[in-house]
Amino acid sequence: GQRQAMFIERMEGLGQMILRNFVFHAHDCMMVFSVSGVNATVIDVALGAKERNLPLIALVSMDHSLASTPKHSSGKRLSDIADITIDLCVPKGDALVEIDGLETPVGPGSTIAYGYIINAMKSMIAAQLTNMGKPPLVLTSSVLIGSEKSAELFDKTYDDYRRRVAQTFIEDESK
Repeated sequence: GQRQAMFIERMEGLGQMILRNFVFHAHDCMMVFSVSGVNATVIDVALGAKERNLPLIALVSMDHSLASTPKHSSGKRLSDIADITIDLCVPKGDALVEIDGLETPVGPGSTIAYGYIINAMKSMIAAQLTNMGKPPLVLTSSVLIGSEKSAELFDKTYDDYRRRVAQTFIEDESK
């Protein structure tokens, strides 16, 4: 539940334990998503990424982060650690709608911002890969390409995804 999530996001050391579940390779990059960018678990993950020499991209609300007190013993914010910080451009508190008679605003903007930014990145990466002669597999609606072709692409894409995910759990024995 939400109470437990709020408790564990402040638990220093948990991020390092999470990272131990995966094998990272030289070509990997870490993206960390956090509206505040100040909680202990997020900072643990970010510091762990840097310890593993992974490029680190942070998606964070700078207004919210700068209005918040860092919770990690390092005193760092996610944006202090990241190689690239993408500002979600949502206000501190991550609430966009004020309603007469309601004491506090509602309607988080981070959900919209995350979706927009990730889909824009996916589109730009697909364009770059295609320009390099390595077009990615993508899921395409049957409305655009027909049911048979769509099902074929779905299977190819998920087979490739399964192969890639498996690599995150397999240690390179040649090292």
